[in-house]
Amino acid sequence: MHIEQSAQPFFISKETLSSWDKRPHKHNFFELVFIEAGTGIQCINDNHLAYRPGNIFLLPPLDCHSFQIADATTFIFIRFNSLFFRKDSQQLMDYSEWFQHLHYILSTYNRLPGDLIHSESDKQMLITLIQGIYDEYINKRSHSDSIIRAHLFALLNILQRNFEQRFKSEQGSEDKQVGNILQYIQFNLFDNEKLRVEALAAVFHLSPTYVGEFFRKKTGESLKDYILKSRVHVARSRLETSDQSAKEIAAELGFTDASHMAKVIKKYYPPSSAC
Repeated sequence: MHIEQSAQPFFISKETLSSWDKRPHKHNFFELVFIEAGTGIQCINDNHLAYRPGNIFLLPPLDCHSFQIADATTFIFIRFNSLFFRKDSQQLMDYSEWFQHLHYILSTYNRLPGDLIHSESDKQMLITLIQGIYDEYINKRSHSDSIIRAHLFALLNILQRNFEQRFKSEQGSEDKQVGNILQYIQFNLFDNEKLRVEALAAVFHLSPTYVGEFFRKKTGESLKDYILKSRVHVARSRLETSDQSAKEIAAELGFTDASHMAKVIKKYYPPSSAC
């Protein structure tokens, strides 16, 4: 499976295509896709769903994807990785720490094909932001770099809000508490203190001795394994999309060293040439 690489931290393009000539592939960056016009089928990881004008998709790193075009389609593609969120050339804002925390949410949300946004007001805001980003990128006016970064910051916060709402709505009333625990873990994945059994017990009003049993009963896996798999997913994605060294990523995510991290990643993600 070909993995498309990009050395640029940010790139945007608009293309009108009558056919999708690229074979299914993966890439090492996030890609936001806005369908300005046209219809067809979106494919992610062997799942298929029709697309139409106004749809917005997020393609995380390492997902296999392609499009089957029915009517000539105008796409706006926004590609970005963690390097783009460092302090800009005007030295105004540094979003790198914010993006580091958001990275997990972006790369692990419900990864089926389909529109990201079901709130019409949020969708209109996203379309306005996407069009503003494209206009600044093409015209390259004064302070465009800072404006693009701020627009993308707002755009990703709207996506995060919708991911949170979707996650909660997918939890049945019976599983509301475990859904809240899973969300809490996702949003505190980098904070070891907040993930200690005692901390979880205090937040969710459970006995410390019962937290592990409760989690396994509701999810079918141990709390420790769930957290480890989540961190492995982040580590794997970071290795592909950031300029951090394996040693830095291992230390930040709580692995013994880079070698230990590589072994654990291989355990959960054995090498495969399949999509």
